Amino acid sequence: MFCVQIAEVLVAIENRYAFTERLCADYIVDVLPDECNFSVSATPEEIAAENSDEGTFSPAYCESLALYRKICTHMLDYNAFLLHAAIVSYAGRGFAFAAKSGTGKSTHVAQWMRALGDDVTVVNGDKPILRWRNGEAVEAKGAGAPSETPGGEAAETACDQPVGEFIAYGTPYCGKENWGQNTSVPLHAVCFIERCEPGEPDRLSRLEDDGEIVARIMNQILMPHDPALAARQLDLLDRLVNSAPFYVLRCTPTPAAFDAAFQMTLCDNGRERTHRCEGSGHED
Repeated sequence: MFCVQIAEVLVAIENRYAFTERLCADYIVDVLPDECNFSVSATPEEIAAENSDEGTFSPAYCESLALYRKICTHMLDYNAFLLHAAIVSYAGRGFAFAAKSGTGKSTHVAQWMRALGDDVTVVNGDKPILRWRNGEAVEAKGAGAPSETPGGEAAETACDQPVGEFIAYGTPYCGKENWGQNTSVPLHAVCFIERCEPGEPDRLSRLEDDGEIVARIMNQILMPHDPALAARQLDLLDRLVNSAPFYVLRCTPTPAAFDAAFQMTLCDNGRERTHRCEGSGHED
């Protein structure tokens, strides 16, 4: 067993295979399991369930997936959840890129790295954690503790606080490119990447329909089976939809796509404004 800190939450991990401990090396902390906020382990059945139909993955790799699935489920108790996306940090702002497999998400992130060099950091290339932070909960209760009501009970809907922001955190699970760091950044915008048709220009469009945003983002999260946790996940998604702008980037995986996506850095973050991107050179 070893302990890690992810999204400022302490987790004790009981592993069968050394692979998971090596994977988590940059997140291991010197604390006792009893000092952690929660612990996770995976049964042989849970490990086997993570394999493909062809059984192509090793038991060690499958264990790492099963353990992370449990970690992400527990994270909902701390107003945090997994977002299947790549997070890049530029000028102190985090930009999330989500796409279907094979669309070119990694290629697009590589374009940010080439264009901006040391000015951009890949926080996580595949499976970051987003955590809602209101101004005082973590300050008063400590980084790993859930928000509490004045009576001392854990708040069921701490994300209902009117002021706050989502922080994107690096995790050990950062994709096959292994792009990521043990760091964090405030989330500024979320962008869904789609392939455009041949001859169609790259185009960044603002998403205004909350229903469309939710439908798209539901494909990028783990929805728990437990009704109470599912309700908490939906509460967090509601807060995300109302606290960050969402975009669709239709593009080909070429350097020109970076120019379109970079317009997000010029846009305001307020959902209440109708025309955030005026003067950027791109129409919503």
